Amino acid sequence: MAEKLQEKIKDIKKSIVAIGFSPNPEQITIIGSGFIVSEEGVVVTVAHLFNSLNDEQIKNLKANVMLSEQSKDSEVYKWIPLTMDKNKMSVKDDIAVLKLDLNQEKDIKLTKLELEDSDSVEIGQEAYFIGFPYAAQLMNSGFGVTLIVNRGIVSNIKRDGVDPKHPRNWFIIDAISNPGNSGCPIIDVESNKVIGVMSISFRTPSVNPKYSDLEIREPMHIAGAKPINLVKELLK
Repeated sequence: MAEKLQEKIKDIKKSIVAIGFSPNPEQITIIGSGFIVSEEGVVVTVAHLFNSLNDEQIKNLKANVMLSEQSKDSEVYKWIPLTMDKNKMSVKDDIAVLKLDLNQEKDIKLTKLELEDSDSVEIGQEAYFIGFPYAAQLMNSGFGVTLIVNRGIVSNIKRDGVDPKHPRNWFIIDAISNPGNSGCPIIDVESNKVIGVMSISFRTPSVNPKYSDLEIREPMHIAGAKPINLVKELLK
């Protein structure tokens, strides 16, 4: 019998991290999502998360890593320092590869995600993504660290320019992606492997902003993800 999606999600969520920085020792500002691709602590996310950060903020990058599950409704997380190598960043492809600083975390066992061949992805393929949308707002509202799962299909595949020989550089996903999902993995429903990295969402201003404490703008069912094969180039 095929593994149920609920079980697949349990396997995946252990590898999803929230990414933020410490403006001071008492505070964390969450800026997006990422995911672990090696037991040594390599983390993939998107480059645009760091566009507005200064050098001091980049020095204080951290990732919120799931350590264990207390129950099916409760998980234990810990903030672990992240280091950035600008040689492992592609602004053009909006991809960044970072590293968890595990020097003081010898006992942590990380779960990595498996990467699919994104050249094999087809339009209509079912996918889901897990990240930390509106993470700071949800924490401030008393919800704590909250992973959110969304599901959709690959609606279109775009290439860099008009030359069909150019590599695929966009998957258009028929799903709502909210701020904070940037950097989270797009997972193929069948293989449960990563096919892309969430990069952008398309949104319109809310017509009723007074009804939302989270300042959510009305989303459209269009999101853009970077194919995972672009990440593999950086991982080399």
